[in-house]
Parts: sequence; structure tokens; C-alpha cells
Amino acid sequence: MTSLAKTIASFSRAEGILAVLFGLGFVLGFLLTPLGVETRIHELRTPVFAAFFITIGLLLPLAGLVSLFLRKAKLAGVLAVIDASFSFLIPPADQAKFFFTVSPPPAVFVGEYILILVGIGYMLCGARVYSQTR
Repeated sequence: MTSLAKTIASFSRAEGILAVLFGLGFVLGFLLTPLGVETRIHELRTPVFAAFFITIGLLLPLAGLVSLFLRKAKLAGVLAVIDASFSFLIPPADQAKFFFTVSPPPAVFVGEYILILVGIGYMLCGARVYSQTR
């Protein structure tokens, strides 16, 4: 058995669910970039928002997943709650045209609201993983 398989097998139920949520959040974050279904990159109000989306959509889930595999579950729980907090803000702000000058395309609209459901999972499992860690 490889060390990766041993690490995955040693996850608690909450850590396993959080790992799946981090993976799903990373995939959704990637799909909501210009490499995925986002077509409004030229209507972005400022490049700072691009860095914000990359951090929230890609870097935080990746850092959380890596921290779980490095057995830093407490850090993963904190990153999950932080990512969830920002994930709840993105869809309403996007609908209000805060980030872009045009409304989101349907695929982005649906993806952002799926990300809210992932954020709810982050809040629930992240807090549980944090509290279970000694």
C-alpha cells in the first residue's frame, strides 16, 4: 500500500468528506475561470478581481487539500471556513455586476450556485474537522 493510500485510509469521515469537497471546489473553481466556462474576462472591472477569483476558487481549495494530506487537519478546517465565507459572497456580487460589467452567462450562474452548496459543506465539515483535531 502506498503512503498516499495509507494517508487517505487514515482520514476520519469528516476529513474524507472535506477532501472530496476541496476537490470539488477546485474543479468548480477551475471551470469558473477563462479556461473553463467564463467568457467575460474582457469585461472584468479590475485585474485585482482576477487574483481574488484565483485565490478563492483555486488556491484555497488546493491548499486545504494539501494540508489534509500533510496531516494538518486543523489548518484544513480553517481554510474550509475561510473559503466558504468568500464563496457565499461571490454569486450575489456577480449578479449585482460588482466584478464584471455584464451579467454572468448561464453556465457561470449555475456553477456559482453549486459553489454555494460546496461552501455549506465547507462550513459544516471544516468546523467538524477543526474541532476533532487535538
